[in-house]
Amino acid sequence: MLRPPRILLPLAIAAASVITATLAAPPATSSVVGDARRVLLTPASFTDAAAMMQRTAVVASLLFVWMIAAVALTLISGREIRYSSIEVRTSPLHCLALGLVAVTSFVLTAIVFSWLTSVIGIPLLVALAVFAMLTKIYGTIAVFHAVGTIVAGLRTREQLAQRRWLRGDLAMVIIGLLILGAIRLVPVIGPIVWGLASIFGVGTALATKFGRREPWFLAWRPSEV
Repeated sequence: MLRPPRILLPLAIAAASVITATLAAPPATSSVVGDARRVLLTPASFTDAAAMMQRTAVVASLLFVWMIAAVALTLISGREIRYSSIEVRTSPLHCLALGLVAVTSFVLTAIVFSWLTSVIGIPLLVALAVFAMLTKIYGTIAVFHAVGTIVAGLRTREQLAQRRWLRGDLAMVIIGLLILGAIRLVPVIGPIVWGLASIFGVGTALATKFGRREPWFLAWRPSEV
């Protein structure tokens, strides 16, 4: 049996991407002239299709980076991710309110630090940016776990014992990432949903102390004589 050349598969994928982007673009525009209304069919240009393909490729690349970070962090701190996921599912309003307060505090603190001198302000801004980024990454992965558990989770241990696939913290995180990643590709709704997921993530990360449920600062106790 003759095997097709290997170059046909990349060409087919590229052609399918171009066709999909062309069909997804706005197909027509309408204008009203006097009392008569006419519809002018203007097919999407190749430039619009290329721009849409470029945006989709950027989002897909970011989702791939999120996949690597989610897998690595879940393998390292699976128990903490699971505890934070439970917090999101049991107290969503608390996580949302805390996330909104935290994001607002980050912005106001960054503005205050920017007014300081460069010697003091720049290190503080860098430290704040690193802390905010770590909080966002950890919290968003916890939201992935929560979404995956809600969609594909099981209620009893007997059902979990009968399942061979889609079990464990890593599977729940990947399922949640795929679901939110698919929503992220939607032009208008995607960024809004992803922003809400980030706010929920920041809130649950701070509420659970990154899944450890320990006090942020050591409690001072007087020495016993």
